[in-house]
Amino acid sequence: MSIRSICIVGGGSSGWMTAASIARALPEMDVTLIESKNVKTIGVGESTLGHINSFMDSLGLKDEDWMKECNATYKTSIKFTDFAHIGETFHYPFGQYDLTDTKDGLMDWFKWKVRDPEVSNSNFAEFFHSSVEMIDQNKMTNNIDGELRGFNFKKDTAYHMDAGLFGQYLKNNFCTNINHILDDVTEVNMNNSGSVKSLSTGENGELLADLFIDCTGFLSLLLEKALKVPFVSFSDTLLNDRALATQVPYLDKDKEMASVTNCTGIEAGWVWNIPLYNRIGTGYVYSSKYATREEAEVQFRNHLAKTDPKRAAEAKIFALKIRHGIHEKLWVKNVVGVGLSAGFIEPLESTGLMMTHEVIMVLLRTLSRRDGIVNQLDKDAFNFAVRDTMEGFRSFISQHYALSGRTDTPYWKEVTQGIEYSKGAAEYKAVSTPRNDASIDLSYRLNISRQFDTEMGGLPYIAAGSGYSPITKFDLDLVDASSDSVDETWNDTKFRWTTHNKKVKASVSKMPTHYQFLKNMYGDE
Repeated sequence: MSIRSICIVGGGSSGWMTAASIARALPEMDVTLIESKNVKTIGVGESTLGHINSFMDSLGLKDEDWMKECNATYKTSIKFTDFAHIGETFHYPFGQYDLTDTKDGLMDWFKWKVRDPEVSNSNFAEFFHSSVEMIDQNKMTNNIDGELRGFNFKKDTAYHMDAGLFGQYLKNNFCTNINHILDDVTEVNMNNSGSVKSLSTGENGELLADLFIDCTGFLSLLLEKALKVPFVSFSDTLLNDRALATQVPYLDKDKEMASVTNCTGIEAGWVWNIPLYNRIGTGYVYSSKYATREEAEVQFRNHLAKTDPKRAAEAKIFALKIRHGIHEKLWVKNVVGVGLSAGFIEPLESTGLMMTHEVIMVLLRTLSRRDGIVNQLDKDAFNFAVRDTMEGFRSFISQHYALSGRTDTPYWKEVTQGIEYSKGAAEYKAVSTPRNDASIDLSYRLNISRQFDTEMGGLPYIAAGSGYSPITKFDLDLVDASSDSVDETWNDTKFRWTTHNKKVKASVSKMPTHYQFLKNMYGDE
């Protein structure tokens, strides 16, 4: 097929991100975006990952261009509180491991931890990322002077943002040359071949296009409703199927405007905390199997009341249903699904907007490779790439529960003791080419590996933070008969980190708070 015209169905962040990207990368393409006046967009996907920097670069966006208009703040880590065990926290910071002072890479820390059980699980992230000290003190720096070893401000920060405002910013600044229609799609008209011929609308007649992009959210009007593409559920390993969400005001921006998304485990799931510049977005992702809507709201408000009872009591809460999974294929005939219409995994690792812009990037490469000419091979490659990524994140998010040590409520007992997490990976391997990384088979990698390496993505952070080590004292005693040499290595590791950390603490203490850093950047008095 030769694609010269595109119709995007649905606005919101996914629709306008798609439209802006196509308008920027493929200006010769005839683009129409149709959105309904009567459909509210879902505005809880406000936390991003470092992957978004490539998307921003593709649009030529600089922080000072858009952040203030979208109430954006910086994000340098995901923090897990009461996830592995009640009373414990650990970080999954952005950026590359700093291996400057190590002899055996990541294993230096695990060997130290085995020999000294007093070392906290949270120390793993601190050991390899100087930025964690900055995060814990709630400070921020662009690191021009190199205060933080290994911290690259451009690459190692992502954003908290108002996704709705971001969509509108892209609409107003990148989409002035596209055809924008406010109307309802009344019927999807099909060809005999099973592809979409056109869309009938309430006030604008019939819309024709070579390619239709479905950005209609969980409705999935084109991909699922019209083309009947099967939905592959992830509910066998991801139990959380409901969410409550709200927005609350700040009490103290200097203290509360953190550069992390904090995820706190409570009775039947976990609570997110996303600090924007003007307010805090927070919500409770939970399993309806273990809490009713009313019970969940009580649990959520009780959690919010720990910081301020008045704020908790006044919060206006709205409810959402979550459907974990992905459609069997995202590009079928002449329809591509982007955003929630394609698939969704709970936001524990902020994958919502990430999957949106990553799908867009793959789509742009496909459309620009041969000047809009696309055959079945291109569609197959697109579908495999996206499905493979989604399955990898499904497995990775499952690992957060699989590695937890909590059994204090029926919910936590099931997610840690009652789910066979390797099952989904095994089923996927049966229909796909296996990938040689940690996302394919958690149980195999954790039980066979004696070495965590930097190619294993986020697994070492989650494992270490949860108290899981690839080696034990039993292993060390087996491979190293000389206890003196082991102790020497351990003491050297401890000395090098302690010395470096003292310097980091001193540097961080002089930095402005995250709020003050943004306030200066925005020019606010």
